[in-house]
Amino acid sequence: MSRFALLAALALFFIVPTHALAADVVGYVDMQKVLEDSKLGKRLQEQLREEFEPRGEEMAAEEQEIRKLQQSLERDAPLMSADQVSKQEADVQKRIEAFQEKANGIQQEIMKVQQTKSREIIGPARDSINAVAKKNKVGMVVEPGMSGLLYLDEKLDLTAEVIKHLDANTK
Repeated sequence: MSRFALLAALALFFIVPTHALAADVVGYVDMQKVLEDSKLGKRLQEQLREEFEPRGEEMAAEEQEIRKLQQSLERDAPLMSADQVSKQEADVQKRIEAFQEKANGIQQEIMKVQQTKSREIIGPARDSINAVAKKNKVGMVVEPGMSGLLYLDEKLDLTAEVIKHLDANTK
């Protein structure tokens, strides 16, 4: 390890624990649970479901139709000429490619809408986290999924209180 990297690691070793100790109390919030369990999060999930569920059903029906075509081709291929088999294989392949292209487009659209919807909850959630942290005199709030956190006492979990505050302060 280079000398600079060693010095940087040593500095972080001493600075980070000192900074963490400067916070009188440390709490944590499970943001995934906030997104899933809060009224605002549930409403946004329902909006996503309403918008994309019909397309999902349409895609499932198309996938089922492609599978039927493939099974039919496998079943009937011995009775067909080579040209007929080639033509049907090409038709099935075109449908598969069109299906995959459409599925990729929908997936990208879902991701874009999810990002937009998550922004709608992140701001109010952050406000609720700040309010709960100040009320409980918490100096630092972390998320349990952060790498490097190996243990968190459940008594430090502010998630339920954040959800309650978020629900009370959002429509």
